[in-house]
Amino acid sequence: MGEDCDCLAEVARLHQFFEDWFHGKLPESDFAVCEASLGSGFTIVTPGGELSSRKDILEAIRRHRGGEPADFTIETVGRHCQRIGELHLTSYEERQTGTRATSRLSSAVLSETVQGFVWHSVHETWITS
Repeated sequence: MGEDCDCLAEVARLHQFFEDWFHGKLPESDFAVCEASLGSGFTIVTPGGELSSRKDILEAIRRHRGGEPADFTIETVGRHCQRIGELHLTSYEERQTGTRATSRLSSAVLSETVQGFVWHSVHETWITS
């Protein structure tokens, strides 16, 4: 798996958005960044095994704006990517700190457009709970 795929910067960018959003540092209008990043058929399998639709996950993210304490962080490490035709398949470890420390292994399917990357699917598995 490659370390130089352009989608690796996208993984870091979107997770930085989440951290800033959950800290309440971003205005409501910046939520359009998140909406544009998740494709129309986006789904996520959470570490607990729950399948969520784009609508459900966007509502949850929107509601959680400013919901984390100042010491909350999100870090993505061990990012790897491979291109399969027009798609990017990436995996990374997501570490969160704050109220409770967690770590999950995530895989995601993205595509690249002239406007940037679009996320189609994410599957997360607990490394720690």
